[in-house]
Amino acid sequence: YSGVVKGVGPRYCPSIEDKLVRFSDKERHQLFLEPESLQLDTTYVQGFSTSLPHEIQEEMVHSLPGLENAVIEKYAYAIEYDAIDPLQLKPTLETMKIENLFTAGQINGTSGYEEAAGQGLMAGINAVCKLNKEEPVVLGRDEAYIGVMIDDLVTKGTIEPYRLLTSRAEFRLLLRHDNADQRLMEKGYKLGIINEERYQEFLEKMNRINECKAKLKEIRFTPKDSINNYLNEIGYDKLTEGITGYDLLKRPNVECQKLCQEINFDIDALISRQVEIEVKYEGYISKALKEASRLNQMEKVILPEDINYLAIDNLSLEGKQKLEKIRPRTMGQASRISGVNPADIAVLAITLEQRRRKKGNNEN
Repeated sequence: YSGVVKGVGPRYCPSIEDKLVRFSDKERHQLFLEPESLQLDTTYVQGFSTSLPHEIQEEMVHSLPGLENAVIEKYAYAIEYDAIDPLQLKPTLETMKIENLFTAGQINGTSGYEEAAGQGLMAGINAVCKLNKEEPVVLGRDEAYIGVMIDDLVTKGTIEPYRLLTSRAEFRLLLRHDNADQRLMEKGYKLGIINEERYQEFLEKMNRINECKAKLKEIRFTPKDSINNYLNEIGYDKLTEGITGYDLLKRPNVECQKLCQEINFDIDALISRQVEIEVKYEGYISKALKEASRLNQMEKVILPEDINYLAIDNLSLEGKQKLEKIRPRTMGQASRISGVNPADIAVLAITLEQRRRKKGNNEN
C-alpha cells in the first residue's frame, strides 16, 4: 500500500495492512502468540505480519493487550521475488527453453514451504531419470497432491504465489493421508528412495488388510450370534437374517475391531482403521476411481513434441494459441488448459489418428 512492493501479494497469508483493507467490514482479528522453540525466549505473533516501518511496528505491537512492554527481537518484513512463468515448464519441471535445466520452489511461482519441497523432490527425481535415460516420473492428479500442484502450474500458470489447497484436487477422496503409502510406496521403491525394510513392512501391512477383508466377507453373522448384543449397544435392532461381516461393517458406528473380536481374528488398531475406511466408503471410492480411470485414458495419449498446433485446421484460434504456448505433454493435460474447449480436443484426437495412419502407411 506504500507503493514499495510492486508484485502481487500472497493471497493466503496477507499482511495485517492487507487484511485491514480487504476485510474492512470485520470488527476484530484474532492473533496467536506462538513460542518459537523450547530453547528460545522468543514469541512469534501469528497473523500480524507487516512491512510497515520499524517505529510503526513498535507502536502496533505495544498496542496489543499484554504486549505493552514487549521487546521486538526481529522486525517483520515483506518479501518480493522474481519467478519464471511456470507455463514454460514441462510436467517433469524441466524448462522448455533450456534442456537439462530443472527448476523447483519459489522460482516456479509457488510459496516457499511444502510446495517448494514437493517440487524439489520431483525435479531431483526427474533430473536423475533423465541422466539415466529412464522414463520421467509424473504423478497424476489422482495419485498425489504434488501431481495436482505441478499440473496446475504447468497447465494453468499463476500470477501470484501458488498454495496447494485440498479444494484444488478433484480426486481428493482418493488423496487421503491414510492411503499415501498405497498410492506412492511402490513408485518410491522402484526409484530407490524407499528401502527394502520399509517396503517389506508395507507389503505385510497390505497382506493384513486383504486378509481382514477376506475374513469379513467369509464370516456370516446370524440372528442367534452374540453380535446382536453389540449391535443393541450401538442402537441397532437385532439381526433378522444372516449378514456377512463385510456388509455389517458398512453400517455407521460398527467397528472393525469389534467384529474381529467376535470371530477371534487378531488385528491391530492401524489395520482395523484402514479396513473400516475402505469398506465404509467403498461406494464413493469406487466412483472416484472410475472417474480417475477415464482421465487416465486421456493421460496415456502422448502428444508428439513436433506437432504444430497453429497449422491444425478447425482448432479455435484461442485453442491454437494456448496449445502452442503451453505445449501439453498429454491429451489429458491439453483438456485442462483454460481456453481449450471440448471441440478442440476432438479435432486434436482426429489429427493424431491421421498422423498415426499416415506414419503406418509410410512404414508399409
